[in-house]
Amino acid sequence: MHKLVALALVAAFGCSVAEDEYTPSGPPDQGVDTGEGGKEDSPAPGPTVPVAQQSPDIGQFFMVDHYGVSEAGFADVRAKIKNNNLGAIILWNPTGASGETLRTMIRGYSELAQAAGRDELFYAADQEELHTQRFNAANGFTTLVQGSTLGAAGSRDQLCELHARITARELASVGMNMALGTVSDIYTSDSGTRGMFRTRAISSDPANVAPCIVAMTKAYAEEGHVAYITKHFPGLGNASGNTDVDASVQTRSRTKSAMERELAPYRAAAAAVTAADAWPYVGTMISHASYPVIDGGGPATLSHTILTDFLRSSDTRTYGGKDASGAATSFSGIGFHGITVSDAFWTWGATKGLTAIERQRLMARAFLAGIDVLMIPKTDFTGAWGYFQEVYANMLPVPEQKALMAATGYTSWDDLRAAFRARITESVARIRTVKSTLGRSTTFMKTGPARNASADLVDEYRQLAN
Repeated sequence: MHKLVALALVAAFGCSVAEDEYTPSGPPDQGVDTGEGGKEDSPAPGPTVPVAQQSPDIGQFFMVDHYGVSEAGFADVRAKIKNNNLGAIILWNPTGASGETLRTMIRGYSELAQAAGRDELFYAADQEELHTQRFNAANGFTTLVQGSTLGAAGSRDQLCELHARITARELASVGMNMALGTVSDIYTSDSGTRGMFRTRAISSDPANVAPCIVAMTKAYAEEGHVAYITKHFPGLGNASGNTDVDASVQTRSRTKSAMERELAPYRAAAAAVTAADAWPYVGTMISHASYPVIDGGGPATLSHTILTDFLRSSDTRTYGGKDASGAATSFSGIGFHGITVSDAFWTWGATKGLTAIERQRLMARAFLAGIDVLMIPKTDFTGAWGYFQEVYANMLPVPEQKALMAATGYTSWDDLRAAFRARITESVARIRTVKSTLGRSTTFMKTGPARNASADLVDEYRQLAN
């Protein structure tokens, strides 16, 4: 992590964390000029696609890092909104700007998008709990309790519901419409991620985690303007290590019963959201780890089997996985219909040392596999957008066509392009359903400090948490 980011995070939290506890990753190293976008954007591999041959939807599939909050926002982000229909930003606040300043910035972006005939953006942040809360009391928000406090509370489900309502109301009050967390991961004390989830996870018991997550899905849906993205599907609580630095991370759950412990919150959430017909309000972030017990191996980010066959269906069948003994496993599909968001590409060990074109190819693979929104470095956006346009318009250079086919297993370029175009249609419909259901940010913004939006809930929240 860039030293500037680390220092900003420590200052923002106002406290240190235990030595074995995960420190949330920051955005990519933006270089010296963080004010207007830092480093120059990576190029696409081929010719510029003429406007008449472009898809107007491509920009919707990218969420870029936004390191800084100012009233005017960033010129390069405004250009991406206007020219490329940028779909989403993920926010950091290294200078501790107020919620009022954030509101002004989001209003400017939202009004620009509307005036240009572009889609509303997702305005997202890690706003899970104490140590991964990007906007807290110093910025005019309510500082939330840590995940493990939620799981330990005597009135757990009521506290979880209030946690989500406070988050939803306060984010919406400044125009934000996406909360990345709270996590559904099951804390496992002897895993390679114990530091990551010791306080961040709700509990080591799925029977505690699942009802809390269900209570949160209900609260977000009822509040109505913020999409809740729980993570990290299919589960990181029993992983071998940190995917931020290691491309070979696998789950240590190598039996069906062990994997089902990790899947329990997702199964419960899927059932509850289906019953409430509330899919636009709930999505999931996808883990970069591998799950050989489900699909035989390979990162979930790139697994069509996990992202499409298993996550989206309700079928009980073998998905290609094997348990620790080598026996084939079968699972019931999750039946999940919400949007999928990738974990950050800039922290994924698999992206280390890749060229710009190799990163773009990896993004195309993830999109083909079933990711709806790819969280990427802002400096990779222009090249990735161009790469996707080249696939769409059949202008990707032949050597890169062959490389993408080899990486995805397609033997026909026409078949790959047909699948890619079908994914555009499917994914943009899902994204626009969410955005139209949430409404434009300018329609639900409030005035004053964000905490004012949830003032009637905070006393009860504090009492239940203590």
